[in-house]
Amino acid sequence: MFKHPDFYKVGISESGNHDNRNYEDDWGERYIGLLKYDAKWKDNYEEQANQNYAKNLKGKLMLAHGNMDDNVPPYNTWLVVDALTKANKDYDLVIFPNARHGYGADSFYMMRRRWDYFVKHLLGMEPPKEYKLVSKPDPRMMAR
Repeated sequence: MFKHPDFYKVGISESGNHDNRNYEDDWGERYIGLLKYDAKWKDNYEEQANQNYAKNLKGKLMLAHGNMDDNVPPYNTWLVVDALTKANKDYDLVIFPNARHGYGADSFYMMRRRWDYFVKHLLGMEPPKEYKLVSKPDPRMMAR
């Protein structure tokens, strides 16, 4: 959405790894290589860092993160939030205070918010207000 703002109209980033310099080194190195600097001290990870392009946002963007995420630290999302705020861009933010990477007990809420966001901003329709998703036991497991 930041690099192709005229193509993407709506997006959601959940627990986003927005800057590989702030994540596990083995992940970034797998795709970008070892961290290197050029003669002007610009590093090879700079072009990947989403916060550097946040000013280009045109569409609707929802960011979500679990505040106790021990996989992708929440500050990866805060980098983008800060850049969007400084660029005076509108965005939606959902934070789960006691959730880790997959949101745990809050995952059904996030699923509903995700669906609602796309229904509202892609279809232009109003989704059912506060629809409650409920997990049902698998009947195959109950027969055991």
